[in-house]
Amino acid sequence: MSAYALNKMIRDVNRDPARREQFFADAAAFAASYALTEEEARAVVTRDVATLYKLGVHGLILRPFTLLHKMPEPEYLAAIRS
Repeated sequence: MSAYALNKMIRDVNRDPARREQFFADAAAFAASYALTEEEARAVVTRDVATLYKLGVHGLILRPFTLLHKMPEPEYLAAIRS
C-alpha cells in the first residue's frame, strides 16, 4: 500500500488547478502517473470514498476532494463511517 502517494495525489488534485484539470479529463491516466496500487487507483477513479478513507486518506485531504465532486456532507460522513 502507498498511502503517502495516494494522499499526495488527492492533495495535488485539491490544490493545483492544472493537476485538477488533468484528473477530470482522464482520472485513470492521472492516477497511473502516481505510485498507487491497483486497489488505490480503482478507488480514486470510481470516487469510492469509503475505500479511500480505509486506505489511509486523511479526512482533511479527502473532504475537499469530495467537495470538488459535489458530494453532500451527510453522504461523505456515511461513507467514512461505514
